[in-house]
Amino acid sequence: MTSFHIIFLGHSGFLMELSDCVLIFDYYRDPAGAAEPFFRGDKPVYLFVSHAHEDHCNPAIFRRAGQAAGFFIHTGCLPAARGAAVHAMEPGEEAETREFSVRMYGSTDAGGSFLVTHGDRTIFHAGDLNWWHWAGESDEANEEARDAYFRELEALKGQTADVAFFPVDARQEVAREWGVREFLARVPVRELLVPMHAFGSRWCPSYAFRWRWGSVPLWIPASEGEELVK
Repeated sequence: MTSFHIIFLGHSGFLMELSDCVLIFDYYRDPAGAAEPFFRGDKPVYLFVSHAHEDHCNPAIFRRAGQAAGFFIHTGCLPAARGAAVHAMEPGEEAETREFSVRMYGSTDAGGSFLVTHGDRTIFHAGDLNWWHWAGESDEANEEARDAYFRELEALKGQTADVAFFPVDARQEVAREWGVREFLARVPVRELLVPMHAFGSRWCPSYAFRWRWGSVPLWIPASEGEELVK
């Protein structure tokens, strides 16, 4: 496989530089200014927006229309992005560029998630797809959330991901790892798992996680602007 370069922009935002293009997911903020050089570089830059929540979609990114080769966005966040190809997507829909193809899968909150196929590599960005179990919610609400999550996982059955970006949210406390564990049980991650959407302390995988999924390579960025080259 070809190498790649990942930069943690913030929250659920990541830049992934591949051999012939740059993918930027949920570009909500970039206090380190890490993405700026790529908009002035030689490789085409594509922006992905999983949903309209303000911690995933910053309308300012659409000012990049003249610098971006294209946008792949959920239909719930459709500001005009003139000057670039805009692919407004719903779960189940696909789109293609010269460099890659992309399919949108579902979410258990708003919008969707993305599976990108670039050559022989697949990249999954979950957006807000997760098992959202909250201690303060009723049993009925948590059961509905659980069932919705397992329905979305069923849609992903048979897929694999070389690189996966997935929520591991500190606010969920004891349920913090439930979603990522079930995801890994159904969608093998071969090359790298990157937690995101922390909303609190940096994830330190539990003993149970390490015992069951210790063979899955992890990158847990500590600060915005941190980079991984592989």
